Amino acid sequence: MSTVKEQFIKLIEDQPEDSSSEEIIREMAFAAMVDRGIADSDAGRTISNSEMASRIESWRR
Repeated sequence: MSTVKEQFIKLIEDQPEDSSSEEIIREMAFAAMVDRGIADSDAGRTISNSEMASRIESWRR
């Protein structure tokens, strides 16, 4: 398994040559959020779809 630094280097290298720094940072942030979500899921820190729907509905009030 590669280190976080190696993963980010690959992510940067995979970006188009004309990518802006903002685009690269956005991609790095997205990758970090996905990794965090997978770790949460693996650790059982999840909620059901119905619970999420209920929470979203409460925000609309």
